[in-house]
Amino acid sequence: MYRNTNCKLQAHRGVSTEAPENTMIAFRMAVEQGYDIIEFDPKMTKDNVPILLHDRTLNRTGRVAGVPFGEEKVRIADLNFADLADIDVGEWFDKKYAGVHIPTLSQALDYMKSVGVEAKIDNVVQRFTPEQIDIVFDVVEKHGAENVGLTCSELPLLKKFAERFPKAPLHYDGPADEASLRELASFAKGHKTTVWSRQDNKRTAWCKVPPVDAEISARIKDFGFLLGIWILGDDQEMAEALKFGADIVETTGGIKP
Repeated sequence: MYRNTNCKLQAHRGVSTEAPENTMIAFRMAVEQGYDIIEFDPKMTKDNVPILLHDRTLNRTGRVAGVPFGEEKVRIADLNFADLADIDVGEWFDKKYAGVHIPTLSQALDYMKSVGVEAKIDNVVQRFTPEQIDIVFDVVEKHGAENVGLTCSELPLLKKFAERFPKAPLHYDGPADEASLRELASFAKGHKTTVWSRQDNKRTAWCKVPPVDAEISARIKDFGFLLGIWILGDDQEMAEALKFGADIVETTGGIKP
């Protein structure tokens, strides 16, 4: 929770301002610092093992024996899981994190379940094939179930998740218009459901969806949903989010519990 409020804090890719993103050390740091929810980005290897990495390629964060990849793109989708064994994803962030490796979805969910912290899967799964989505859902069922939420901007996929996991958290980040929220409400009963809206800041400027305002906030609340606001970096931005009644705020680590 944020200081003296009921607003929960969600760690974006773990505490990604202090540790390499989407790694177990970033997740452990989030737990140690008291974050309520940990968000992460799954990718699928060529042999359909779900792992955690933000980019589709290894070029930005990957190293082999300290050596970065060249200009040619090294795509996760072209590599089998065994090919990732030697990939270091810590040293790019800071040399003290050399030796940090890519976690699997299973490893991350096992850890979050063991410490009682809610896990949140990013909406990148919408790019997966139907077979790959089923694999992700199978991993969720085996390693997390009710402790794992899914983010979607596409309501049919979120409905599929809701039907398979009747008590799991739901996260919707598509258009917050009346029709979309009514459709969400048609299958969200019994779920803790958060509708996400971006704050207008440098971290979200790339997104063309209108930023949160009083009208959007009121509409979300009128449907009985929680209001999530992303991505915040400091207490001043947090103060603005609280004016709109934010129930959950996503931060890279600049805001502390």
